[in-house]
Amino acid sequence: MKHDFKTKGGRDVLIDISDGDYTATVYTVPEGDRIGALEFRVIERDERSPNTLYLSRAYLDGLGGSFVHQGIGRQCLVLVARESGMQIYASDDDGLGSKEDGSHLTGDAPGFVARMREERVLGGGENPDLDDDFD
Repeated sequence: MKHDFKTKGGRDVLIDISDGDYTATVYTVPEGDRIGALEFRVIERDERSPNTLYLSRAYLDGLGGSFVHQGIGRQCLVLVARESGMQIYASDDDGLGSKEDGSHLTGDAPGFVARMREERVLGGGENPDLDDDFD
């Protein structure tokens, strides 16, 4: 599903959320240049617990980084949570790059994750059960 969003700086972007994996890809408007994306994994639980989403990559620093700190990442999380009906989680940053679960949060992403937890847009620092089926 496609959503229009105006950044804190007053620029228009398009947030395109894929149906299957809920990847939120962001483009400039009207040019259509790709700014970046937030990528997720669906963590399937058993019937006693609801499925969740796990933020595996977050990068919105394309086009020279002129779109970072503009509220786009937060809006992506809000829209994905609303569309999916699932809670979103992310791992804590340990400074080692890619984790064994496949997540890779570097650059501004660790600080972004911390802020989104404070605002309760993201769930806590739990890592998913690696035995779960990552779709």
